[in-house]
Parts: sequence; C-alpha cells; structure tokens
Amino acid sequence: MFFSRFNPALAVSGALLVVAACDNPLALPAPTDGSVIDTFTLGALRGTPITTPSGYNLLFRELARTDRGTESFDFAFDIDPDNTPQIFTRGALGLGASSAIQMSNQAFADIRVAPLDDYERDSALTVGKDSIFIIRSTPTTFGCVIFIGALPRYGKFRVLAVDLNARLITLEGLVNVNCGYRSLEPGLPTQ
Repeated sequence: MFFSRFNPALAVSGALLVVAACDNPLALPAPTDGSVIDTFTLGALRGTPITTPSGYNLLFRELARTDRGTESFDFAFDIDPDNTPQIFTRGALGLGASSAIQMSNQAFADIRVAPLDDYERDSALTVGKDSIFIIRSTPTTFGCVIFIGALPRYGKFRVLAVDLNARLITLEGLVNVNCGYRSLEPGLPTQ
C-alpha cells in the first residue's frame, strides 16, 4: 500500500511501537561505574603556574586546567585578594550557569543522596578546612540513553586543607559518574 501524505495517527502509532519495544526508554541506564572517595589538590586560578590544575571535571573525575577551554571543568578554586579561599561554579566565573553548587552542614559520610534543589549557579562559595559542598555538573548526554537527554552528574567534597602561601586546596571527594544517579555513597548507585 502506498501513502501519499503524512498520517499523524500512523506516526504516533509507530512511535508508540518503538517505545513499547524498549523496557523503559525513559529509565536511567543501569549504572556501570562504582563511586569511590578520592583525594586531590587544586591550585588557585591566580598566583599558581598555568600548568597547575585549578578546576575539576565531574564527568571524567579528573583535575582540569582552566586554560584548556571553558567546558573542561565544573568548578574551580581561587583565593581572592583578601586571602579568602573560594570555590567557583562556571557561572560564577561568567562562563555560563551550567554547573551548580551548594554548601552542606551534614557530615561528609552522612550525605548519601544529592539534593535536587537549592543549588547556586553564579555565586562563589567561601570555604575553609572541613567545609563540605555538593556539585551538580554541567548536564551532558555523554553516557546517557538518547530518550533521557542531557543529565548532570553529582559529587560531594570536603576541604581537607588550605595552604594560603602555596595557594593550594586539598579536597576529598566522591563523584557519581553514572548518568543521572544522585547516590553519593561508595559503590554502584541504586538511585
């Protein structure tokens, strides 16, 4: 049979058949990467060599040099002229408000799931030893099923030390790189 014009009912039926063929195309893909606690050091944006990483990329769980492109990091560290250590989202640096941050008054180990709300997109947070913050990354489709679309990754971080003279901050962090999962506990996420 030959159709000479677009039939909306047939198009919708076809789309429903494609969706029905999948178990649940809107569900998160099964997690593949276990979350682990890591320790790392960042140098301040100002006053350290350009080769010193000042940023962190949640998607790849890696230190990032901020001179290598504005998409390479989700947050960065700096010390202001008054010697105040700060964590910046991309939006706080004027690079687009795609990553977000929030301080937490919970103990690092007690943060089991990243919150959905109350993140700051364009403000720097002042931090010190034992400060704890949660980051929601720049949303991406990398590693996500096409029906889901761009989703963020989540991570929690605790400041272990700040060296104002060397202009360094040492953090411990746990990042869940599984597409859309908010669990912030070690191992494979369940949520």
